[in-house]
Amino acid sequence: MNRSVQNFAKYHESPVLEFQGNPLIEALPPILSESDAASLISHFPPLACEERQHDKSVRLHCIDRLRSVVQPLPIHLELESALSSLLRSGYVGRNPMSTATVRHLHSLSAPGGSDGFRSTATTFSLVGLSGIGKSTALESILRLYPQTIVHQRYEGRSFVQTQITWLKLDCPFDGSLSGLCRAFFRAVDQAIGQDRYANSYRARNGLPDLIQRMEQVASTYFVGALLIDEIQHLRSARTGGKDNMLNFFVNLINSIGIPVVFIGTNSMISLFSDVLRNARRGCGLGVTEFQRFEKEDPVWRMLVESLWEYQWCREISPLSDELFDVLYDLTQGVTDFLVKLLILGQRFSIQSGEDRLTPSTFRRVSDKKMQILKPALSALRSRDPRQLSRFEDLLPIDDQLQSMMTLNASEVMDRLALLRSITPVPRMEAPSEKVSSTPKASPVQVDAKRSPTKATVIAQDEDPLQRLREEGWLNTDVFEFSPLHRKV
Repeated sequence: MNRSVQNFAKYHESPVLEFQGNPLIEALPPILSESDAASLISHFPPLACEERQHDKSVRLHCIDRLRSVVQPLPIHLELESALSSLLRSGYVGRNPMSTATVRHLHSLSAPGGSDGFRSTATTFSLVGLSGIGKSTALESILRLYPQTIVHQRYEGRSFVQTQITWLKLDCPFDGSLSGLCRAFFRAVDQAIGQDRYANSYRARNGLPDLIQRMEQVASTYFVGALLIDEIQHLRSARTGGKDNMLNFFVNLINSIGIPVVFIGTNSMISLFSDVLRNARRGCGLGVTEFQRFEKEDPVWRMLVESLWEYQWCREISPLSDELFDVLYDLTQGVTDFLVKLLILGQRFSIQSGEDRLTPSTFRRVSDKKMQILKPALSALRSRDPRQLSRFEDLLPIDDQLQSMMTLNASEVMDRLALLRSITPVPRMEAPSEKVSSTPKASPVQVDAKRSPTKATVIAQDEDPLQRLREEGWLNTDVFEFSPLHRKV
């Protein structure tokens, strides 16, 4: 693994009294106003009018640009403010210039742990339906912070330190704590650009040793926040595994001083009812909930209007009330469904030759390409709490969603028909060579009446592979020539 680009510390004196004199905080970007945060979070990729005049094969590639659009929403600003506060307040109790912090770091390797340490870390949770935009929003905000900062000197004193401002991990599918530790070490290696920990720290000495090493590494690099995505996977943990992992997070917050952010679906809330209430700062900054949009919500209209600008059909369609209603009906206010519908609708329109977006275009695409989402959408339309609680279970798996975005059978047949219609271009004959004074050797004469070889006969068989097996020419033991192979 190659070392990533180093971000050397540039210190900004903070106007907040508690943050002053702390290099970990002063090396962070300045606290942002809402207007600055919205501007930095947003991403509106360019769309040149000339692109609509390109051949359809080119425009089909352009459509995927819709995936990268980030329209800042009010919840983005709320999330940015919460993360900014979480990072800075967590560093207040871990000022590397403080002797108390030095004692705390040394105590982590001692059997007694970090006695007497006063944590200023907190936590918050980010919940919402799958596809509602939680991860996209969080990643847009994390990009505002350099993941690693290299310190050399602070206020005239030598201060050689690599600071990791954040680490984002996925909770293992089996909800195991050992799997989380391994994911942590891989994330640290990725952040510092070195293969240092993932291959060195394994659970050879048992899980307690692995956890202690994880806590030491997190403290050594002054990890600003640990973000755990897909936390609902803890439901799959073995008996006692859920409580062990949640208690581990509580220990990180209270005893080690590292803020933790939990990200997951609505089902994760029940996981925390018993354990996090025992944490000193379990409630932290509360819960930020990503809810699906109502059709009358002006924020939903703003989002639809922003995405609607990205059209690559030859004929630009205005966003009529009928189109707006259809888009909501077919997506039920879920942002991921909206983006997928707009992409698939434009693909269909361009490939079919319509080259304009109409309500019937989206209905047809929804019926043909988004059929697997129908049960989940029906649950949302019903507004029945019992059906809504099953929304996550009704969603297709990632592989099915991926196949939804690929060509269907009729489109494949259309392409095959196109390929069959291509007339092979005759090869141009090579120019005749100059006559050399040295006579060329006469070609070897081949007897045309010579009987064909056995290989030729086999090659002309209807099933050459089967014929090769029958003749004993095809090896059926894949390990026959392996040095480890031993025949009985």
